[in-house]
Amino acid sequence: MRITKLVCKNCGATLSGLGSDILFLCNNCGAGWSTTGSGLEQITVQYRAGRDSKLPLPFWMVKATVHVLKRTVRNEFTTTMLKLGSRYGEKALIGKTRESGSSSDRRTFLFPAFPIKGLPGIGVDLSKQIGNLPKESGKTEGFPDVCGGSISSLDAAVLAKCVAVGQETEKADWLAEIEIVVSSVKSELVILPSVQEVEKVLVTGTGLAFFRRSVPSWNEILNYHSRRG
Repeated sequence: MRITKLVCKNCGATLSGLGSDILFLCNNCGAGWSTTGSGLEQITVQYRAGRDSKLPLPFWMVKATVHVLKRTVRNEFTTTMLKLGSRYGEKALIGKTRESGSSSDRRTFLFPAFPIKGLPGIGVDLSKQIGNLPKESGKTEGFPDVCGGSISSLDAAVLAKCVAVGQETEKADWLAEIEIVVSSVKSELVILPSVQEVEKVLVTGTGLAFFRRSVPSWNEILNYHSRRG
């Protein structure tokens, strides 16, 4: 069993979070740490929530190159769904689909660094709002006490691919099949201020809300901030 001492290597302050957390942020100096490697490994953090934020939440901002290798779309008013054991084969689809071409482009994704149901859709909506996020906080404003970061940077790279597929499905054509490769991935943690209103959680500055019941660890996150608030 490997035991990691949760002490900031930058300033010596004690780190805290939930039992399921693998990402820890020092509210004294602002340094971010991950326990996914051997001991504490530093991660890049961008603070857009200040010390006075009542509900600061961690999100992954992932910049990557998305290569669409193959994109097959349906012709209008046709379906191409094949199920395991179906008596229909690929030959039955001739004339019903067409290739829409390949492409490569640089994209920036934003999605929660904690498990949430409906992630591809939420990631697509959040990624549209990157230009509307609150401004970065300065060190003089202090750092918030953050918990809930339980998705590693490696998992974030995989989830970015899911969001990329979600973006493709939102396009005007009728997507049937797609092959995507995500490369040159660079991830940083972004801390955003949020507000809970009855059953929903509003992410400040984005106009986006999600149901708190869609986050399995939501009660733990809320209780953490209630105890330390």
